Amino acid sequence: MKSKVEKPKLILGLIGSPRRLGNSELITKEISRHITIPHTLRLIRLPSLNILPCKACYGCIMDNPCPQNDDMGFILEELVRADAVIVASPVYFLGANAIFKKILDRGFLFFDILHRVYKKPSVLVNLYGMKGRIGAAPHTLLTFASFLGLDVKASVDLHAAMPGEVIIDPHSINAAKRLGEMLFSKKKAGTGSGCPFCGCEFVRMKRRTFICALCHGKFSIDKEGLRIKIKEGDLFGTPEHRLLHKEWLKGMKDRFLASRKEILRAAQQYKDVGKWIIP
Repeated sequence: MKSKVEKPKLILGLIGSPRRLGNSELITKEISRHITIPHTLRLIRLPSLNILPCKACYGCIMDNPCPQNDDMGFILEELVRADAVIVASPVYFLGANAIFKKILDRGFLFFDILHRVYKKPSVLVNLYGMKGRIGAAPHTLLTFASFLGLDVKASVDLHAAMPGEVIIDPHSINAAKRLGEMLFSKKKAGTGSGCPFCGCEFVRMKRRTFICALCHGKFSIDKEGLRIKIKEGDLFGTPEHRLLHKEWLKGMKDRFLASRKEILRAAQQYKDVGKWIIP
């Protein structure tokens, strides 16, 4: 009896840099070299795609097709096809490439594929130049992965100021090796110094309690500097729990229709205030 040949895994590399053979592309390919199981690496250069702004029409929330005819459908299809995802982006002005925010602004479309991408393994890589100037970049990539429901194995920050520098840095090569070996394993990096629930390093403070800006989990820090979990956030969870957000958004339509006349009357007084200017 012939043994069953395992089909190679599909790895999707989402490259957040327009530069060819730049650090984001190179580190993604280096990570791929250390994935120990047979696989095919498929790459998307995100800044080259046509991603239009959300029109705030709520059509997708009401299960209607998005009116924007662009490349969002292409990204979603590739995420569904993939068995795992590598996301890499340079840091621009204390943030990830703006393409990730453009995609996130269309994030209601994630609801359509949530069941098919939930818990797919992923690793996130932020490539920065100046020490201490990474800003909100890790938060952006973590937000992107979290709202897709991906299983983030690790989020790492690698120094690479010059184009291609990442592949001549032994520290970065070692990091790529760890990430490649980790992607399909049961291993997962710790949450570092961030939120003990999701690892996000952005928090709000309310008295002596920290509230995670991503998952909304609550924690405190004791005298020894240890993070003490207080309450897990309710933003994420199973696909069924996440889809409650969509149902809440649908309910917004009914609430608006009930108050529409009152709102329109109140808004009318602002109709001719100010002067619109165009290039």
